[in-house]
Amino acid sequence: MKEKMSIAKLVKRKTKYDLKDYCEMRGLSAYSLYKGYISKKAAKILMRDGIR
Repeated sequence: MKEKMSIAKLVKRKTKYDLKDYCEMRGLSAYSLYKGYISKKAAKILMRDGIR
């Protein structure tokens, strides 16, 4: 059974940055991603970087 990974772990695995630094570089809100809200803008940026 495949378990779900947190957004922080997915970002760390793909980019080697922690979530706070990644959001700062991309202009995203780290707080909303920690809470689980992913805006359309954030979704596009994450998909462009290969994070599903």
